[in-house]
Amino acid sequence: MATTGTVPAEAVTEARERVAALARFTDRPILAARVTLTYSPGPAPQDRCTARAVIDVNGRPLYAHADAATMGGAIAEIQDRLKTELERLGKRNY
Repeated sequence: MATTGTVPAEAVTEARERVAALARFTDRPILAARVTLTYSPGPAPQDRCTARAVIDVNGRPLYAHADAATMGGAIAEIQDRLKTELERLGKRNY
């Protein structure tokens, strides 16, 4: 887990929990996960909070990126995007 800017400790905990919860959406092992949370105050509130994640699913990387007005919103969005990618991956044979 990496952070840039003023990221609340609760957001870090939430990101860890949400990414860990993704394991229930796949039968393949999640070997590693990396999440970066960034808060950068600026003129556009919808872009102040950024969450990026990459998870290694049995050797295959899945990526997600989200910008939101709140850190919780950005974290929820990367979880949703990774869940969608895991569901797609489950439909493929590799």
